[in-house]
Amino acid sequence: MQGSLILWVVVDEKGDVSRIKLDRCLGMGLDERAIQSVSRWKFEPAIRNGQPIAVQLNVEVTFRLYR
Repeated sequence: MQGSLILWVVVDEKGDVSRIKLDRCLGMGLDERAIQSVSRWKFEPAIRNGQPIAVQLNVEVTFRLYR
């Protein structure tokens, strides 16, 4: 089985994930696992005019499960 889901992620001024919204789901508990994983990611903050800013981005998570 394999498939991809899309998450909309807000990264705050510190580079932390502050919000996650599921855009395209897979089900079977994979959505929750992807959200748990991405919520722990750390980013370099986006910079505008020399100051860190919050940004929204989409993240595609692909699962490939083999037997």
